[in-house]
Amino acid sequence: MRKDVNDLLDRAVSWYQPRTASDPASIAGIAGKRRRRRRLGAIAVSTLITLGSLALLIGALKPGGPQPSIGSSPPSGSVVPNSPGQVIGFHGLEVTAPASWKINDTTCGTPQSDTVIRDEGATTTCLVPRPPGINSLELVDNPEYWQAKMESVRSITNPHGVQLERGTIPDRPGAAIYVPDLHVLMFVDTVTNTGTNAIIDSIQLADTDPNGCGMRQMQLDPPTSYQPEASMRDVLIPGAPSSIAICHYIDHWLVSSATLTGQEMTDLASVVNGLPEGFVHAPPSTYDPSLCSEPSSAGGELGSGFLLWVSEAGSAPLPLWAHVGFCGHLGITNGARDGQLTPELAAALNTPLHAGYVMPGRLIRDPPSN
Repeated sequence: MRKDVNDLLDRAVSWYQPRTASDPASIAGIAGKRRRRRRLGAIAVSTLITLGSLALLIGALKPGGPQPSIGSSPPSGSVVPNSPGQVIGFHGLEVTAPASWKINDTTCGTPQSDTVIRDEGATTTCLVPRPPGINSLELVDNPEYWQAKMESVRSITNPHGVQLERGTIPDRPGAAIYVPDLHVLMFVDTVTNTGTNAIIDSIQLADTDPNGCGMRQMQLDPPTSYQPEASMRDVLIPGAPSSIAICHYIDHWLVSSATLTGQEMTDLASVVNGLPEGFVHAPPSTYDPSLCSEPSSAGGELGSGFLLWVSEAGSAPLPLWAHVGFCGHLGITNGARDGQLTPELAAALNTPLHAGYVMPGRLIRDPPSN
């Protein structure tokens, strides 16, 4: 890729970064202002299925096997569980869980095996029992309700210097851990105290996650200063990429990510490059306009989107921006060419994240921009 594009990316808003030592103060400063109560998932599921013009799409939430460990060595001095682990990036923190644990292996939100629960998205509603003898780690970014119920709370500082509040919540098994600097709460329910303590000791603040996704991302559409190469008008993902990182943001915070290689990467690129050109939008009569002007903390979509990073040997990573939902221009763009949101694109973005999702059942093509 041309040097001027590389320079542009270097001057931009730290879209994509290799994993580096974090600055706890920088993370805590912006996180302290954030207060969110995500209700879109619960409200949208119950509301949308009553509207004849809309379709509820629920992504696969059960991985086919153990979630592979995300390849990134922890900084020197890190304390992680004794078993090989997978590092989960979420809302400005990293936490390590055993590599054998799945991601979002739930039925109606209830764990069905050893699993990490984060960014579940849309789920069905039902009451199912939790199988005995399983372990789970659930990351919650709307902790107000649960935090008020915490009992036997004590303040602790883990080996990474992260201040935590540890307690219990009535009728919820395991430990409740609150991270004040990030306003994140997690439920750690393991069959042994050793397992719980290892997870708690692994928590650390971070600016990027192991997949290179920035924890905080304010730019979820191409910046006006971004000037992509002319060749990118012909195809959304050019060249022969070696990997594609998917970064999902809600309220401008990273909630999940994955790096695709091999056939998974090829399949995603095939879907993206096969999309009809342009953007689409949902019929305005099918949703409340406030959905588009309010953040997720108020039940809206403001501050939500996907950022993809396409890596190719010898070139700077290529960004793509995508929106799946009801508001604004829906689809994906590389800044020069746009692709319409389709059920195939929604599934291709969410399935690697093991996340459910909703999208309109009817879409209208946007007028040509030129």
